[in-house]
This record gives sequence, C-alpha cells and structure tokens, in this order.
Amino acid sequence: MKFILDDYIEKYLQNEDNADDRKIARHLKKIIPQTRHIDTKTFKEIIEVLKKKMNNGCNFKTAFREVCEEYVLVGSRIKADLPGIFTRIIINDSKFINHVVNNRSIPVSRKKIKIMVRRGDRGNIERLFAGMNLSIKKVVFAAFGENVTDVDPFKKCSLDDIVNMLALDISWYKEKKPLRAVKIRYTNEKAVIKRFPVFTDAGWNDRFHPAKKDDNYGKTKPTDDTFKGMPEIVHENLKLGKVIVDIDFLKMKERK
Repeated sequence: MKFILDDYIEKYLQNEDNADDRKIARHLKKIIPQTRHIDTKTFKEIIEVLKKKMNNGCNFKTAFREVCEEYVLVGSRIKADLPGIFTRIIINDSKFINHVVNNRSIPVSRKKIKIMVRRGDRGNIERLFAGMNLSIKKVVFAAFGENVTDVDPFKKCSLDDIVNMLALDISWYKEKKPLRAVKIRYTNEKAVIKRFPVFTDAGWNDRFHPAKKDDNYGKTKPTDDTFKGMPEIVHENLKLGKVIVDIDFLKMKERK
C-alpha cells in the first residue's frame, strides 16, 4: 500500500543532488510508516503537518526538520523495567572539554575531570559542569544493557565497537587525529518519563530504526551485523551535574 508521503519524498529525490540527503530521504520513506510506538492521533497529526508544510513550498528535508523540532518526545511511555543507571555517548569530546575548561579558572584535563566526578562531591561536580546538559538538543538518547542491570554495557568495548553497536554517524569526522568521545553514566531519574524513540527524536539521519511492535523499548540496529542491537530510550534533557555518576573518555584506534 502506498504511503501518504511517498509522492512528496519522490519529488524531493528528483530535485535533490546531494547523495547523502537522498540516502536519508529514502531511509525515512521506508521507516516512517513502520512507526509503532506512538498514538495514532499524534502520528496522523505529524503527517498532516508535514504535508501542509510541503504544500506551502517547503521541500521534504526542510519540512521534516521543522516537524522534528515541534514533535520531540511523542513516543509512547515505556512501561518495562529499566536500570537505575543509563549510558550516554557523546561523539567528539572537544566541545565538551572546552566547555568544562572555560567554566573554571584553572585548566582541567580529562584525567582531572574523571577524578573529580569519581570523588562524588556533588557540589563540586555541579560547579564543574555548570550550565551543561546531557544533550545539546531537547531530547536525550540513552542506552543500557540487555539484561536491564546497572552494569556498564560498554565496559569492555572499544569506541570503534560502540560506534557500530549504537549505529552512530561519524561520516562527518574528517580530521587526521583519531576520533574521541565522552561516555557518561548517569542516574535514571524516576520522575522523568522514559519513552520509545521515534523518527522525530532521531531527526534527519539514516541510522535510526523504529522499535518493533512487541519490543519493550527502542533498540539500535548496528552497522556491523556481528554486534547485537543495544536497548535505548529517550527522555527530556537534564542538567549533567545533577545526574552524572561516572565519566570516561574514549579514543578510536589509529587508522592505517
């Protein structure tokens, strides 16, 4: 059965020269109709808003990005048991480090940041990460282990493995130095609603796949089939200093 957005997306594909954007549009054409964990009324509303924007002159990419800003965190609430600690991976730690350093009168290294967090002085931790959130967006993606425990699911994983397991997009990274990342372990705040990730949370990318009908939470689709998908959820943004439990800095292997 033809999906209601197919013609709009096909028109975009005919007029768009950028290969990456064409690839993303094709992916979204496939996965948007597969969305399950969102109420029917909200899903129909999103599609109608998309159509209206495109009928008013926006192309599919522009309309989709605008709709994603309006409809974050609309996935169904997750009712399954979840761990007490989540893990968030922030790719390219340069901005993260610069923010921490700029907020202190004395320069702080990655090692010092790790030590300060692990000492557990909450007041000092909140000052260290003053003004910082878990995400630069309204929505936070977080992962956890398949057995729903507080054990770090990436404890024995290289950054290369993590990128594959979470299907993270690093195609934009062109620098000669190996890619670095921040691994943040933080508390599952019980008062914060955890939801199924849906396409509006993921935005304009071709790595996101919606949860299946009988899934208890979201699950990543690794770029390498030798890895298993990781359970994931989304929730509203939080102040980093209030919830952080541990922090580590990861580095990719040297490329030959």
